[in-house]
Amino acid sequence: MDEGTEPDGGRAAERRPAGGTRRGRRRARRSGIRRWIKPVALTTGALVVAGCGGGYLYLRHLDANLQHAPLGAGNAPPPPGQADAQGRVAMNILIIGTDSRKGLGGGYGDRDNVGAGNNDVNIVLHVYPDRRAAVALDLPRDTLIDHPKCVVNGETHAPLKHRPLNEALGHGGPGCVQDTVQSITHLKIDHYVLVNFQGVKDITDAVGGVEVNLCQPIKDKDSELDLPAGVTKLNGEQGLQFVRTRKQVQDGTAIGRFAMQRAFLASLLKKVTDQGTLLDPTKAFPVVEAATRSITVDDPIAGTLKLAELASSLHNIKPAEISFVQPPTEYTHDDPDKSLREKDRLVQPGADGLFALILADRTLNGTEDHSGGADPAASPAADPQPAAPSSPAAPPVDPGTVTVQVLNGTPQPNLAAETGKKLSGLGYRASPGTGAGTGVRTSSVRYAQADQRAGALAVAAALGLPESAVSAGGGGRGVVVTLGADYQPGGGAAAAPAPVPSAVPSDVAVHQGDEGGCVQGRTGTH
Repeated sequence: MDEGTEPDGGRAAERRPAGGTRRGRRRARRSGIRRWIKPVALTTGALVVAGCGGGYLYLRHLDANLQHAPLGAGNAPPPPGQADAQGRVAMNILIIGTDSRKGLGGGYGDRDNVGAGNNDVNIVLHVYPDRRAAVALDLPRDTLIDHPKCVVNGETHAPLKHRPLNEALGHGGPGCVQDTVQSITHLKIDHYVLVNFQGVKDITDAVGGVEVNLCQPIKDKDSELDLPAGVTKLNGEQGLQFVRTRKQVQDGTAIGRFAMQRAFLASLLKKVTDQGTLLDPTKAFPVVEAATRSITVDDPIAGTLKLAELASSLHNIKPAEISFVQPPTEYTHDDPDKSLREKDRLVQPGADGLFALILADRTLNGTEDHSGGADPAASPAADPQPAAPSSPAAPPVDPGTVTVQVLNGTPQPNLAAETGKKLSGLGYRASPGTGAGTGVRTSSVRYAQADQRAGALAVAAALGLPESAVSAGGGGRGVVVTLGADYQPGGGAAAAPAPVPSAVPSDVAVHQGDEGGCVQGRTGTH
């Protein structure tokens, strides 16, 4: 007998409390499932752009679909943003799109790329403390950066100098992408979601197609996209081609491709938040099924109900309140390495200024402030991840006034000298010392005088050490750092976050999720 059919037509349930019988408990469970369908579907839109029986048994099935991996890769994250008057902090979710062809039967070229692939899409969804607005920050895949050391499942991957961002996934998995993005933006990533090629196709089909509007026809032989001008409803295959195409869009590069991804994501968000999609189980369940089958998430949210809880904290965000933005970049025509001359680099100070604006929870579109406004519907408890930082926020200290002696308490050679150079590069008066031995397990940062505490905290933050590592003791007028077996040389801040500018840099374009108009095709060359 179907679980939803009752011999007395439901009259018995009307005579008894819903939670007092087996049948009532079943009804309550089904009602609970209906409540989480909508939050999960709402999350689906953000997930897809990157790649860019009973209720209990179905939940087990969905959980089995999910793949998961560790959060982070051994580097201490930067501190979170400031809490608002209600104690809430912003949340950052990293959307990673892999170009792996695994499971696609050799389609889409590069048939040998069936491993982890490259992180060709890197979008940080910065959700403001009041959970009513967000910024989608796109980091172009070809941006040349320094990658931190990554430690995953006991395997150490050495730092990389001056390499494209999209090498991070192959370097150490999604946790390494997370740590790399944190080192660039100074934004603490709370969660990540990795989506593969197949996920874009499946979820586009699951929502019944996604409409896009082109200013002119696009015919791209590389992605095999062939669309007329005007409004077109994309099926799954076309959706994947659409977010992959770049040769016939904007300047023909990965930077210009964001225009296509932005249009696709905005349209998909509108589709999955449409009442007809969410309230019809025949439409909602395929979306949830496709989403859980196509993603890899960090361990703390590796469960359907955990994802639903996360999504429920985002349900007040409308497409009109999502700002899409890229940091300013320039092409590397003059790079000493000829193989890197078709890549790009961040333009400073504009890029760091944009990251600082986002970290400070400033809105980018000139609308109301979302950093501290009261929102009764939002609750700090709605976030599955606690907001407490694992390393101290760097106090306002002039590094030039802080003298640091670095001792190596490990068998690793030259560690004190290398760490001293890192601190010197950040402006500290640092030098290596001796006498710590080689059996120190836990790193420490000690200061002798009370007025040295702020400097010691700043040094700890720069090295990625927790506040618990800082203590009073010792002698002299300087700070003494003793490096132990827990120290990760690639951790900590590469540089202090930039000062918060008064406005969005002039060379940064901001687009809203509800913008009308059409997507421009090829407009020039770089």
